[in-house]
Amino acid sequence: MKLPLTLFFGLGLTLTTTLHAQDGQPKREYTNFQDTTFQLSEISVTAKRPMQVEVMKLGVPAAYLPVTTNTLPSRLLANHGITNIQDAARFLPGVRVQTSYGAFQQISIRGFDHSIIMVDGVRDERSSINNSYPFMDLTSVERIELLKGPASVLYGQSAVGGVLNIVRKAPTAQQHVNARVAYGSYQNLQTTLGFGGRLFGPINYSANFNYQTQDGWRDNAMRRLSGYLALGGKLSEADELDIRIGALRDFYPTEIGLPDVMPADIYRTADDTKAYDRGDMLPGLDKKARYNSESDFMYNRNFNASVMWRHTFGEAARLTDKLSYTYDDIDYFGTEDLAYLTSDKPIYKHYYKSGNRKVYINLDSLRYDFPLRFEHIARTWNNQLELNGRFATGSVKHNYLGGYSLIGLYRNSFSGYDLGQDVYGPGLTGQGSVYNPHSIGWMDTRFSKAFVSRIYMHGFYLQDLLELNEKLKVLLAGRYDLYSYKRLSGVPTIDGRAEFDMPADSLFTHTATGAFSFRTGLVYIPVQPLSLFASVGSYFKPDNTTYSEDTRYFDRNGQEFFPNKDSRKIFDPERGIQVEAGARYELSEMLSADFSLFYINRENERRYMADKGDVINGETLDKDVVGQVGRMDSRGFDVELTYRPVRGLSLTAGYGYTDARLRKIATNPYLDGENLVGKRYAYSPLHSFYVYADYTIREGVLRGLGFNFDVTYQDEVYRNFSNTSTFPSYWMTDASISYRLPNRVRLRLNVNNVFNTDYYNQALGSQYVPGMPRNFLISAAYSL
Repeated sequence: MKLPLTLFFGLGLTLTTTLHAQDGQPKREYTNFQDTTFQLSEISVTAKRPMQVEVMKLGVPAAYLPVTTNTLPSRLLANHGITNIQDAARFLPGVRVQTSYGAFQQISIRGFDHSIIMVDGVRDERSSINNSYPFMDLTSVERIELLKGPASVLYGQSAVGGVLNIVRKAPTAQQHVNARVAYGSYQNLQTTLGFGGRLFGPINYSANFNYQTQDGWRDNAMRRLSGYLALGGKLSEADELDIRIGALRDFYPTEIGLPDVMPADIYRTADDTKAYDRGDMLPGLDKKARYNSESDFMYNRNFNASVMWRHTFGEAARLTDKLSYTYDDIDYFGTEDLAYLTSDKPIYKHYYKSGNRKVYINLDSLRYDFPLRFEHIARTWNNQLELNGRFATGSVKHNYLGGYSLIGLYRNSFSGYDLGQDVYGPGLTGQGSVYNPHSIGWMDTRFSKAFVSRIYMHGFYLQDLLELNEKLKVLLAGRYDLYSYKRLSGVPTIDGRAEFDMPADSLFTHTATGAFSFRTGLVYIPVQPLSLFASVGSYFKPDNTTYSEDTRYFDRNGQEFFPNKDSRKIFDPERGIQVEAGARYELSEMLSADFSLFYINRENERRYMADKGDVINGETLDKDVVGQVGRMDSRGFDVELTYRPVRGLSLTAGYGYTDARLRKIATNPYLDGENLVGKRYAYSPLHSFYVYADYTIREGVLRGLGFNFDVTYQDEVYRNFSNTSTFPSYWMTDASISYRLPNRVRLRLNVNNVFNTDYYNQALGSQYVPGMPRNFLISAAYSL
């Protein structure tokens, strides 16, 4: 805890010193500012007016809101050569991105892995049911915003821990052109072109195109192609229109990593001496070697469009309607398991013990198992209708927002899991060398079944920020959600294609849930640069479990219960409470600081405990076992400090402490919960830290010369709930140097992983994927 205590002490000393320096200055008055953006969080800092934030869509200064926000502007992304969400997340306290299978990304915030993801303020509803899918590249992004704390009242179910919003570039009347070409290690080629300005009449536009190819340091070649167009403007003094269209077609390599770490202590057959400990990686592996099958692939195709119309009646009322549609297709085939050859006979040089039995293992050869074929096609409709404005009752000023949201998610998942029938070819039974991986032969695939699911959500919400006086503000908010889910599995496909005949609605199983959530907050402003806040809110996450005759069900007390096929709700929703307190400080453009303490409690956690065919306590199970058995909580704090001591220099440091643990679990014959209580939650580091600096020389013969560096730290990350498997902690350092020529061209050299750190941050089962070693990127960018 030395690092967080030092940071906290330094922050407190800085705030105290600066507050004394500000004593006696005249107070700045707040005026009701109008803002035409419709975003999760917009922050601008000037010398003439206080920082603005649209995170609650109320158009008031950030100092008035009981929330914690962090923003990564496009300038930071460009300076540090960031185009992927997993790289950007390193600079958001309390956030971690888990990557698997090569491109599936799962975001956790403050220890919770079902964080809501939004694009331009629109929920990606896949976040709430399967928070793991490829993300768009960030070349068309204006900024990335993070709202932490009890956000569910505004953004709906499952918004626990925080909400991440990716804000794309808005149409603008200013003519501009931006072009960038980059080339780097492992044949990394990037080309980006952006332009915009006045189109005709009041309509402005902004467009962006990006293409990237990379062979990859482990021969995991990747191709990304995306396009984006935004149109809009003020049609009249009262009416505003915004249209956004985006599309991408990406190809990713699947990634199964290196052969398994040791499944147990490994002994030599010849003399019974120990050779390796459980969890050891086999020595001598070539980390550049690629073990995937030659037939593996993954495509992601996406099209999205939104239309926003806003009519302003005056300061008292502004009506906004935003309709959006997204089509997303994830097409995947991968051989996922690398298994060492084993035998009950002493024919190999090593063995391990399974109970009282010796299992002999060949550490020189691999069997390629479990080729997995699926395709997820998701179509999402989202409509938000909102009314917001300002009015006064006596001396109290009200900043209100009321709204209704409607979401429909149509998801069809196709699978080809019947090996030999759905997956066939010589590679199906392939074997290869551990130290010299080679082709195991081709495979072809087809689909045999479809899984059909439908989600509908209606949300009604109202919030009001009351300005009681200059120093005291109160936020009151409430939301009611109606959620329904239906599904049907095992639908036959047509001729092995991703097609099927839609079954009758009566064949689907259904669940339905309604829930109320609230939020209240208090803000106190003792002096103008400083605001103190506290807030408390509830949240819920619907449970989508539907009845199956092949499943046994246990409640949160560990008792078995017996639903039937007509049950509209098998388990209660996950519920919880979020509490947060913090401080925000803003001194002109020179110094800003944010600090927040948080506590989050989650009840009714559901978990699969055993599968059909497992042997538990000597019993071979004839059904799957699932139960709602646990309570977990997350507690900690975040701090971020930005300092600009001189013109052209910016220093930012952040630290996150997140202690997420399982606190209670109901035991039953199929789950020994006593050994899990108190264990750290998986995929959530206890400590995370970052510091980055940007400096550009503004005068003299070296004018235009820039330097950037960043250092990040990720603590040890547990990979399972028993805390027996981990990603080790590591530090990472990146740096760059750039020079702006008189012709508006900026040349830049980025060096990533400067000290060639050896690290692991993703895996497939026990097959670890090594991180990229030191690499470089040279770019030339033009802006007008």
